[in-house]
Amino acid sequence: MGPLILLTKRLLSVQGANAWKKLTGACFFLGGLAMPSAGQAATGPLPADSAYTVQVIRNVRYAPQPDSMKTDTSSDRLLDLYLPAVKGKLPVLVFVHGGGFSGGDKRQVTSLCTKIASRGIAVLSVNYRLFLKHHKIPGASASANMAAGLPAAGAFNPALQHAVEVASEDAQLVFRWIGSHAREYAFNKRKVAISGGSAGAMTSLYTAYASRQKVLPVGAVVNLWGGLPDAGVIEKNAPPLLTFHGDKDKLINVAYAYALDKQMKQLGNVSELHVMEGKGHAAYKEIELHYVPEVAAFVMKHLK
Repeated sequence: MGPLILLTKRLLSVQGANAWKKLTGACFFLGGLAMPSAGQAATGPLPADSAYTVQVIRNVRYAPQPDSMKTDTSSDRLLDLYLPAVKGKLPVLVFVHGGGFSGGDKRQVTSLCTKIASRGIAVLSVNYRLFLKHHKIPGASASANMAAGLPAAGAFNPALQHAVEVASEDAQLVFRWIGSHAREYAFNKRKVAISGGSAGAMTSLYTAYASRQKVLPVGAVVNLWGGLPDAGVIEKNAPPLLTFHGDKDKLINVAYAYALDKQMKQLGNVSELHVMEGKGHAAYKEIELHYVPEVAAFVMKHLK
């Protein structure tokens, strides 16, 4: 059975006109050079020259529209689904975009999400409330708090911290949506990881290690140039962490990556750190070109 037929069957298994709407509104991508059989299960990372066909469904609502941000779609609670043509239940990666809690949009990581999904992982790229976009507060930007290194007091400006917590609240609503739609999209709700870049990474780290959320367990974290104000909040048996950070990052100092890695390893937790030589902030293209197989392998390994 071909990949497009499998995707059609997956969609039409959802009852009624809603399934046909999703089918006709979906986009399809080839995420690599060679495609394995559509019936092949995603039991591990694929060879570097292989990929599953990926179906993309845009602007799925995961929670009610925020009353205060109705005219701003980038602050709305919408997600894009990247679904590989894989038989059986799918591991899930929630991806939170960056933008300093004042900008950015889920579509800016389309290429990266497609490539990760082509390795056999369902990727959910999410928009969320951008608190600092709608509340201009001096001294609250990520660069003002993080460019020079770790905060001496172990805390961010209160407005920045609040922006992180607001974004994390929406990430937890995404977890709730995954749980309630697991059967519809063949999600394995016991195998959920979270990732993001910059502000999205800060949100992911806070959600996994500091929020104490109980919606779904986080199985792994992929941190792209983010940080926590105090890595000491991480506890023993915390979810495994994979970090990428440029040593020339002028917005979020690489000291945040070292602090996370040190705390994780001191507690006996799993942590892998890649400090990218000569790279600055938001090195998405570097991840796309060189590290997608490693990201996928890490997620697959730790979502047991």
